[in-house]
Amino acid sequence: MPEITRPVKAIEVNYVCDKCSHGMMKHCGDMDAATGLVPHRCMICSHEQNFKWVSYPKIRYVGLDEHSD
Repeated sequence: MPEITRPVKAIEVNYVCDKCSHGMMKHCGDMDAATGLVPHRCMICSHEQNFKWVSYPKIRYVGLDEHSD
């Protein structure tokens, strides 16, 4: 099947710190392949938290005619 193209826009997805409610979480280590846990640290208060199978910040792409909900 041939390739097709369409214009898209990039949406940045962040996670706000559960502790201070101000800083953004940023991955601070590699994903554990066995558990899927990814260590993150708040860029303001240094709170540490693990997320499973996801790394922040991340980029999501949506078509120009789609909603970015």
